[in-house]
Amino acid sequence: MLNHRVRIVSGRFKGHRLKLIDQKRLRPTSDRVRETLFNWIGSNITGMRVLDLFAGSGALGFEALSRGAPKVTFIEKQAKIAAQIKDTCHRLDLSAQEAEVICRNCVPWLKQDDQIWDLVFVDPPFADSNLYAKVLVELQTRVSNLGLIYLEHSKRTPINTHPYTVWKEATVGEVKFSLLSLDSSTSN
Repeated sequence: MLNHRVRIVSGRFKGHRLKLIDQKRLRPTSDRVRETLFNWIGSNITGMRVLDLFAGSGALGFEALSRGAPKVTFIEKQAKIAAQIKDTCHRLDLSAQEAEVICRNCVPWLKQDDQIWDLVFVDPPFADSNLYAKVLVELQTRVSNLGLIYLEHSKRTPINTHPYTVWKEATVGEVKFSLLSLDSSTSN
């Protein structure tokens, strides 16, 4: 177990610390980035169908639940990490109607999934930049008309976001993060 932990920034689980499994590719989204992201989204999170791909610590999904999302589906291919997310769900007393944890590889799972999502978190390991294009292609028919995709990547690796519109973006340290939409009317 790593010594450092990630905390929930706001909402009903504010201050709760998430345990992290010691995995060298696990890079939780920082408190500062999550706070900025959820300030961008605002109160729109209530009622959103949320998908947390490459869930890792689950910080993004748990933050969404804390701020009022009715349900989050976490997709994580590493069994030990998925088990840690399930443990956190149990510790937060979340029901299966609020949190679903699926231990699968994201791209094949997306090819089989037929749900429409309102908010999707895409935060794969930075070293595998090919995953971004694969996931963004699959999401073109999986996001609602006003849906948003959160994308986090190394600022050193440009990501082709076509045909999405970049709604908001920022850089904190080595991390670049964006909110994307297929609906160009939401762009600034």
